[in-house]
Amino acid sequence: MKKYPANYKDKFGKEETQIYSDGSTLYITLRGIKFEGIDFESLEGQIDKSKFEYVIYENGLSCLTNFELTFIIPVNIVWNGKEITEHLAVFVATENNHSVVRLKLETKFRTFVNEKEYSDFESAIVGIQKKLPDNTKIKTCLSCKYSNYHPVGNGMLGGLICFKNLKEESQKIRSKNDLMKLLDKVVESKKVFNVQETFVCNDHEFVTNKDWVYKNWMP
Repeated sequence: MKKYPANYKDKFGKEETQIYSDGSTLYITLRGIKFEGIDFESLEGQIDKSKFEYVIYENGLSCLTNFELTFIIPVNIVWNGKEITEHLAVFVATENNHSVVRLKLETKFRTFVNEKEYSDFESAIVGIQKKLPDNTKIKTCLSCKYSNYHPVGNGMLGGLICFKNLKEESQKIRSKNDLMKLLDKVVESKKVFNVQETFVCNDHEFVTNKDWVYKNWMP
């Protein structure tokens, strides 16, 4: 379980807290209430409208909204063939119909900042990667050859599907149709699962020109 000190803010006030992540689910305690979800847009917990604002979905789910979070995630980058750990400063804001992600990667040699706001971590991380020198790559689940998004789309965070338990099968994917067939085959097997774009594990291998992936990461 990873832990990230965070600052939370909404119309009710400000609070220092901790974000916990197991790579798939986020956990955060705010004003004495525990929330969890796979995304910052889907944090669920005991409802208290005197302390928070919520978005109510047609299926009955009630999730936190209209808040800001700032925190720092340690991330690995490969620089000149050497793997080092740097810091990714994150700003997240959610509203009922609009969400914002802004990132700042602080490295030993330079700081790289998103020049615009994005609605998801995929686009924001890719935006930072495009600013890095040619010999530098961000090493997270997003840059791994064993992760793909579902063709129906993805939200702000955590929509990546990890295929590390099906490495051989995943490397045979060459089209959206192949991806859908494999997902249909293993959806109930628990061999695949969602991961956060900023996470990483020991099975990570960078996407290469030989790999077909359904995401915006470029080798």
